[in-house]
Amino acid sequence: MSDLSSITKALGLGQIFGNGQAPAPPSSVLTLLVSHPIHPATVHFPIAFLSLSYMLDNFHAAYTRTPLSSFMTVSSATMSEMSRIAHYSNVLGIITAMPAAATGVAEMLAMWKTNSLKEKIVRESDGKVVYDGYNPKLLNGIVHGMLNELALVISLVNWWTKRGVKDYAPSGLNEALSALTLPALLFSAFLGGKMVYEYGVGVQRQGEAKKIGEDMGRDELKRSEGNTQIKVRKGE
Repeated sequence: MSDLSSITKALGLGQIFGNGQAPAPPSSVLTLLVSHPIHPATVHFPIAFLSLSYMLDNFHAAYTRTPLSSFMTVSSATMSEMSRIAHYSNVLGIITAMPAAATGVAEMLAMWKTNSLKEKIVRESDGKVVYDGYNPKLLNGIVHGMLNELALVISLVNWWTKRGVKDYAPSGLNEALSALTLPALLFSAFLGGKMVYEYGVGVQRQGEAKKIGEDMGRDELKRSEGNTQIKVRKGE
């Protein structure tokens, strides 16, 4: 085995480079890229940019509408610069949110194809129904997606209303929207992390990880039941 083959196999890139031999056809490259967890890799930028924008709007509100200015002094030039940074960070957040939203929709559609909103899980050994209710993975996904769409809409409102204002200074409406949206965005990010690390959404598409994901069923139910024999899954 050549050094290139060993490296590409270790990195999981053998399908792209043909295991060190002939290059893989374009269709194989596309299939490999699509099968990888694109959505979790795209969400960090909009979360960072939008969070910064909301926090700067919140600071503007705290400094201009509360006694905070009595305890610290910030020059008008600095406040103007912070407003500009908040505006441009918001614009970058909107731009980077587009691929995150598109790949998130793709992940959600894939989840709907393989999961039911309501499900029943039966233990194989004795036929006991260990869970009968709404699928927590799908519910997490629905809330996660709705909060993200809300943040995107509010960011668009902030951009539109600030675009003609001197130094992009936030109005009372912008400050209120940012104050409400920041915790919603952070909670949505928490739900997204839970879906990846607890439910394996988007990271069990191929190879050994896919096999493990198909075999393990609902791991959190296994732990609560103290039994690793949950195999039968029936959507309602």
